[in-house]
Amino acid sequence: MRLRFTVFRRETTVFHVRLAGCGACRDAVDGWLRGSDPGRRVFRECSSPRHASLVVVTGCLTEGLDEAASLVVEQAPSERKVVVVGDCATGRGETVALLEGCIGAAEHIHPDAEAPGCPASLEAIVAGVRDVTG
Repeated sequence: MRLRFTVFRRETTVFHVRLAGCGACRDAVDGWLRGSDPGRRVFRECSSPRHASLVVVTGCLTEGLDEAASLVVEQAPSERKVVVVGDCATGRGETVALLEGCIGAAEHIHPDAEAPGCPASLEAIVAGVRDVTG
């Protein structure tokens, strides 16, 4: 008789807020969410911020999006963590300067961690997420 052991991994639910911009950071986060990392924490995208323990924000805010993005983040549970990904979201990217009316999401959302880069690398995303999830 062979015994089977089940390994329980911690699962983190993620809500991804996709704002204005070129979309490269959005694609990088989508790739990270769909990638596999055996033996590590499992990240699962959820369809509502109300179920998220981690909110990931990509892109920059444009007129009218600042209030909407803040409302989305506020819908997440109070113990949630927020990570902004990419230079547009942090407000330091060239795209922010080029796009009229575009501001960094970090100014309104007040993130717990940042993953800089244009576009943000997988390593930067993982480092930013590990800053808040351990």
